[in-house]
Amino acid sequence: MTDQELTEKRMDEEQALGFLLLACKQVGYSLDQVQQIHSSMNLQFNKHSPDVAKKEGEKWFSSTKSTRRNNYSNLKNESNKKYKRANVRIPKISESNRSRKLREKNERIVRELNRMEYGPCGLFKLIRKCRGD
Repeated sequence: MTDQELTEKRMDEEQALGFLLLACKQVGYSLDQVQQIHSSMNLQFNKHSPDVAKKEGEKWFSSTKSTRRNNYSNLKNESNKKYKRANVRIPKISESNRSRKLREKNERIVRELNRMEYGPCGLFKLIRKCRGD
């Protein structure tokens, strides 16, 4: 690339701010966040030359990449841990007195209904069978 092509390719501050605003819009930042970033970027334009800003920005970004990579590898290592199981027996819960009485009462009601339908010792049922009902 020649020097002329390089200078034509470089952005001026307004173009860079325009790209920044478009990126903020796409990401969905709030108006307050966009205003904070915009004012911070203007401050950086006044504070640093383009070459220093590029070098410092890349240095910071690469350090965050390595930090993120390390954090990811730590998470990955933690997910491979084997966990010990607790040897706890689940106690057998006996039936409560109330539920036992309720079950017995229901069984008694069912027996009475069967007795009413089939008669004593199933006599009505036998008679119906003989008749062919």
